[in-house]
Amino acid sequence: MVLGKFVEVGRVVKINYGPQEGKLATIVEILNDKRVLIDGPTTGVQRQVIPIRRLTLTKFNLKGATRGARTGVITKAIKKSDPFAQYAQTVAAKKVAKKALRAKLNDFDRFRVMILRKRRSALLSTQLKSLKKNTGGKAQAQAKGGNKKK
Repeated sequence: MVLGKFVEVGRVVKINYGPQEGKLATIVEILNDKRVLIDGPTTGVQRQVIPIRRLTLTKFNLKGATRGARTGVITKAIKKSDPFAQYAQTVAAKKVAKKALRAKLNDFDRFRVMILRKRRSALLSTQLKSLKKNTGGKAQAQAKGGNKKK
């Protein structure tokens, strides 16, 4: 497997530590092997130097972003390709949104989620039992590797 995410100018990153944790920004300049200059004009991240270990690289890259590009150039490139909307569709972003939603639940909401999960589990188990009964257990035997013709 080849590594596909590199620290490069134009790479969209997520800040994973500090006061702006969870926000997206773009790498504008690579200062050395440990620090980069980032800018996120549409997400509220001011242009700043940040250690790479506080960033998570995404698979999105801004086209048109050059070394040391000014904030206006970055804003135009973001509006043109809209990588933040693309990031919102990724599995990682959906997982973070789900976690944030669960954190906002109060006690009664958590109780309702528990009841709904129990109902779903009971419904799935009854459906599974009826499928096993209708097929006569053949599907289960085939899943285990039985009933093979030699």
